[in-house]
Amino acid sequence: MTVAVPDERERGAAAPSPIGLLTRSLGVLAAVLLFGMAAMTTADVLGRDFLGVGVPGSYELTSLLLAALIFVGLPLTTEREEHVAVDLVDMVASRRAVRLLKGVMGVLSAVVLAFLAWQLWGRGIRLGQDGSHTNVLRFPLAPVAYLMAVTTGIAALMQMTLAVNDLSGRRP
Repeated sequence: MTVAVPDERERGAAAPSPIGLLTRSLGVLAAVLLFGMAAMTTADVLGRDFLGVGVPGSYELTSLLLAALIFVGLPLTTEREEHVAVDLVDMVASRRAVRLLKGVMGVLSAVVLAFLAWQLWGRGIRLGQDGSHTNVLRFPLAPVAYLMAVTTGIAALMQMTLAVNDLSGRRP
């Protein structure tokens, strides 16, 4: 006997927003990358301890997975506003001044993120043109740079959206 469990749409819940779908997808990707790093490290350690030989290229693969994980997490951290922040002004300034300062700093952060995304994309192009790859596995480096550029660009757009909402007073 099987029991059908209705999904969110069948229960009357609204379809997920594009931002919600994007953040959920990035969260799943981050979990897969983290699992891959843990599995690679476990296999490498067990191989070294019990077989006397580690996984070839494990250091390279772990390094690439870590870079991807950090940059996939960047839009998630931005959307949830979980970056490290120091709120020295919040206690002495008015709510309006704090909101304005937060909006201005958000715009500045978005511009910096957009600049970094542009630079990372250019780096990916150069890596692709040069045929750059890892030494042991010969894995091409350009796709990693493109992933970093795209996720940084997504973070820039999210940060700009948050900043505009702060400046317009649409957020508490």
